[in-house]
Order: sequence, then C-alpha cells, then structure tokens
Amino acid sequence: MKSPWQSVWLGALAALVLGSGLGCARTKPVQRFPNAPIVLISIDTLRADHLPAYGYKGVQTPHLDRFRKDAILFENAYSHVPLTLPSHLTILTGLLPFEHGVRDNLGYHFDAASHRTLQRLLKDRGYATGGAISAWVLRGASGISDGFDFYEDRLVAPNGTDAAGSVQRRGDETAALATAWIEGVKQQPFFLFFHTYEPHAPYDPPEPYKSRFPLAYDGEVATSDAVVGRLLDNLRRLGLYDRAIIVVLSDHGEGLGEHGEDEHGILLYRWALHVPLLLKLPGSAAAGTTLSTPVGLTDVLPTLTSLVGVPAPAGLRGRSLLTPEPTAEHLYAETYYPRIHLGWSELRSLVDARFQYIEGAKQELYDVARDPKELDDQAAAQQAAVSARQAELKRYPAELATPTTIAAEDAAKLAALGYLEGVASTNGRTLPDPRASLPALTEVKAGFRLAAAGRETEAVAALRAVLKRYPDFFDARFELAEILARTGRYAEAYDAYKAALKTSPSLAASTALGLGRMCFKLKRWDEAEANARLVVSANNPQGHALLAQIALARDDLATAEREAHAASADSAASLTAAVVLAEVAIRQERFADALAVLTQAKQTAQAQHLALVPDLDFLRGDALARLGRYPEAEAAFNQEIRSFPRNAQAYTRLAILYGLQHRRVAEVDRLLETMFAADPRPETAELAAKTLATLGDPRGASAWRRRSK
Repeated sequence: MKSPWQSVWLGALAALVLGSGLGCARTKPVQRFPNAPIVLISIDTLRADHLPAYGYKGVQTPHLDRFRKDAILFENAYSHVPLTLPSHLTILTGLLPFEHGVRDNLGYHFDAASHRTLQRLLKDRGYATGGAISAWVLRGASGISDGFDFYEDRLVAPNGTDAAGSVQRRGDETAALATAWIEGVKQQPFFLFFHTYEPHAPYDPPEPYKSRFPLAYDGEVATSDAVVGRLLDNLRRLGLYDRAIIVVLSDHGEGLGEHGEDEHGILLYRWALHVPLLLKLPGSAAAGTTLSTPVGLTDVLPTLTSLVGVPAPAGLRGRSLLTPEPTAEHLYAETYYPRIHLGWSELRSLVDARFQYIEGAKQELYDVARDPKELDDQAAAQQAAVSARQAELKRYPAELATPTTIAAEDAAKLAALGYLEGVASTNGRTLPDPRASLPALTEVKAGFRLAAAGRETEAVAALRAVLKRYPDFFDARFELAEILARTGRYAEAYDAYKAALKTSPSLAASTALGLGRMCFKLKRWDEAEANARLVVSANNPQGHALLAQIALARDDLATAEREAHAASADSAASLTAAVVLAEVAIRQERFADALAVLTQAKQTAQAQHLALVPDLDFLRGDALARLGRYPEAEAAFNQEIRSFPRNAQAYTRLAILYGLQHRRVAEVDRLLETMFAADPRPETAELAAKTLATLGDPRGASAWRRRSK
C-alpha cells in the first residue's frame, strides 16, 4: 500500500515524465540539468498564507501567479528560524542554525571555512556566482558572502549603528544591479542569489499599491511581486528563463497581530514559519504541480545540487525536494531572539503534517491540519503526542553557544575591564514566557516612539520603568544607552552600554561600538581602544574609524591616518574616516588638502544619500576660515549647527569668525545663548566663557563662568 507521500510523488513524477521525457520513477533517477543557470529569489518576511498561490484573496500578485503556472508549489514549506540572517544561511548551507552557528541577526559571524555553501559548491564546478541583497542584515561582513564572485551589499546603517532592521534598499534597485551582473555572465553557467526586503516592516508600499490594498503588508507583498516580476521578465528577455532552475521562497513569515506579535523573531507559530516555496525546472517540467508533504528550507541546497549533478556535503539533514521520501518525520525550528535580546525563554518547535509542538517556558501543541491558526492548544488533551515530541526535541542541542565573533582574548579584555562582572549564564535558568511577556515589548516600542519624536526625557523614564520589571531586556537597555548618548549624557550612556553588555554578552561586538564611543567622549582612551578592537574583530570597519579618532586624540597622527584609510573603503565608516584625515591635514597645516578631502566626502554623502557625521562641516568651515574664505566658512559652520545642534565647537568657531570680521557683540551673544540652549550643561557655559575671553570680553566671560557653576 502506498503512503500518501508516495501517491503525491507518483502524480508529480507523471508530470515530470510528460514535461521532460523522464523515465519510470522506479527505474530512473530524476533528470539532471548540468550547467543550468540557477536563480534563487528570496522575498523577505513573506507569509505563505498571504499569497494568492496559497489561497489568499486579499492581494493580487500577477507575476508570481504566472510563475506558479511554470513551477512546482510546495504547499507546506517551513523555515527553521524566523530571523533573516540565520534563515538565509540555512538556505545556503542546508544546515540548521545550531549547525552553521549563527543564531541571531547580530553578534554572530558565519564560519565559511568550516561549512560549504551552495555558492561555493557551484563556484568550484565552474559557475559564476553573484548575490544582490536589499537589507543590511545580510551584509557580506557577516560571512554570508563567501563564495560569491559578486556580492552587492552597499547599504549603510544610520549614523553608523547596528540598527539592522531599519536599513534597506528598494527591491527594484537591487534587481537592476542583479540584472546588470547577469548580462555579464549569461554565456556561462551562473548562480544568482537575489533578495528583496519587501514586505519587511516598516510597511510603506509605493503607489499604486499603497492605495489599492487596505493592509499595508499586502501592499508590500504586491510591491515585491512587481520587483520579482521585473527580474523574471529580464530573464525572459535574455533568453535564460526557460532553461533556468528558479526557486522563489521566503526566509520566514510575519506576525500581523496574531498571538500578540506584530512582526517576527519572538514566537514560533505557523504564521512565522510557513513560507512559500516554488521550484521551476528547465522547460517548466512538472509545471503546475502541488506537493503537500511538509518540507524545510534545509532541502533547498540538496535539491539544487542534485539537479545540476554537484555532490552535496555529507551529513545534511535535508534531501532533494524531488526525492520520494520526506525529509524527516518532524521539521525543527528555533528562535533564540527572545533570550538574546529580551531576557525571555527561547522557543523550539517540531512540526509535521498533523501537529506543531512548541517548547519554551511552557509546552504547546496545535493540530495544524484542523487548526492552522493555532488557536486551540491541545497539549493537555494530547499528552502522548507531547511526550513523544518532547523526547525527540531533546535530540537537538539546546545550549546557546558563544558567538564566534568574540575571541577568547577579547572576552578576557572585557572581563579585565570589569564589563562582565556579575554575568550569569542563562543556560538552565527558568526565563519568562515570551508570549506572556509581549505587553512589555509594547511599552518599549512606546519608549522608542517617544525618542523618535524628540521626547527623550520621557523615553528614558519609560525604558527605565520597563527595565525595573525586565532587567535582562537587552534591546531596552541598548536603546536607553543610545538615547543618553544622543542627548550628551555620556557618563550615563557609558553605564547603560555596560549594563546592556552584561545583559547579553553574546551581543558584545554590537554593543562595543556605542560603548567605545562613550569611552572616547569621556577620554578613557584605553577602554575606547579595547572596544574598538572588538568591533574590528567582528569585521565592522566602524572599529577602524573609532581607532583613528582615538589615535588622533592621542596626537598619534600616523596611526590615525592608517586607521582612517582602513575605514575608508566602507560606506558607513568613510565619512568619519574623512573627518579624521582632514583633521590630520589641518594639524599639519595642509589646509587645502583638508578642504579637498572634506569636499569629496560631502559629494560622496550627497551622491550615496549617506547621513552626515559630526564635524564634517565644522572642519570644512575651519579649513575655509584658515584659508581666509570667511563667507564660505560661515556657511559651513551654520550647516554643522543645523545638522548637529549640540556641536558646541561649531558655535564657538563661528563666534570667533564673527569677531575676526568685527561683527556686532549682540550677534556673538545670541550665538552663544543658542549654543547653551541646545546643550545646557556647565561645560557648555565654560566654553562660552573661554570664547568671550578669546574675543577680549572679560566681563562677558565672567558672566558665563558664573552660569557654569
């Protein structure tokens, strides 16, 4: 008697026979397509149940519907982790997160020397390999780019932070870059990994999709459909579509308020894990077939290598999607995001055709065949099923390993600085239940919104209130530190960054940049350097930029120049590097050279839409003033003040420039009052006093000194 899977398989194979001339399933293997072009299209954060191909009626996706007619659709495909970087590494390695070692979007680095990727396997067989991504979280520095000849990831984190979720590029721009690469390699076998970030939050679809669909998420889904459609049309135009193997999938789903989660990463319900998966074979063999047995994203690599005749690495849990046996009885998934970022329990799950079992602070069991929205927990009623899955889940390692970015010597340095005192491992501890704790996340987001609205004092109070109840909430601690840093409360920010690091040592490499900057502001040079080197060890060029600033503060111009050049190749660090190089030139009285560096940096910032960094316009004004170009210098100082109202040096240099031009005393007084209003600290009043003393106004200087007390 045939199993349900075998029956489905034989039906699919019949289509394969008709579509590609394959022989009988029992006597011949699935046909191979040596050197066929391979295109892997990832639509980030796309729920399967929000696509018409999977029965959804709330959006139109004509391009994906057209593609579906040429493809095999896998009705029950599952992600193994609802996070972008770990999930894509699973797709490209065929390994589960605990096997490839990347458990979160931040703090981890993929060890390409230890794991063979799809792109590396194909490259070794003569394929050209290219990647084009639309989100900073998939940047090449994470290790994911190993094995690609071309990897387009020119994205910049705002203000040089690791604000991964907010850094993206429009999918159509990424598709244009991918198409340009394809046109250069179309005469040879090639593999393209293309990634579009729509429909990832924040949802802001362009017209006409914004007005057409009530749900903004669906508008973003329609946008991604248009992006993918253009890429597929370009493959048709280039004569590549028909002979290519094309996979369309998503890395994970999205919570749209279900079970209390607005986005993804925290919970493991079906909406977070059930993803679209469509496979088009050359000649559209088996076109229109639907396969319903559960499959996982670990199956993508062995499928593609099998189709082109490239051996897959030994020991993979997944197998080809076109093999008649299912991958495994149960598919594993995990999320350690709640533990790493929030101090809550991690969640792990097993899913099959009937049930999903979720284990964390409590056990849950859902009959996904009958209850796909997972509203009716059957754990109490199905104790035998729970016990069996609990025993099976124990076969999967549960310990959270230290990220590979933190080398032993770096951990020793952190310990020596006292950063890790009192840190206790969470392994084995009973942590809060993520679902029950979600209201605290709402409070934290409210704090974020207050900060974004410029209500920093209220934001600080809101975040500190949450931290009294959830002291291990890393994201709240980190945001608190960021707000304090932005508002010039450097000593408090230093303490907040240290507390964040202790809360989640696994994110030390991400925390180190902000902490190092606070050490720099507080003139704790050795501490600043230790943190900067940790940033460098995490392959983040911002560390070199910080080392350059530290060397400049120590008047080590040679080291400052060397570290600035090391940072210059990276877009995110290039403007800070330019500021350091200009300062070096000014100290060496090479004012024209300094101006040239800064002018070029400003042009680059405008061309690449980069956020300006402190002191760029200030130093431009300084160089112009030293060259006697006073009107231009005044404009540059004013631009610095508009961009960075708390940059006291810009006010004082502009005041001195007024003095050199014999401007009215009232103008200088108004300028200094504006400076103090922007940053009302004793240090600012003292700087105003020194400025007036320099301008020969002892009475005014004395008045400001009284205000500095």
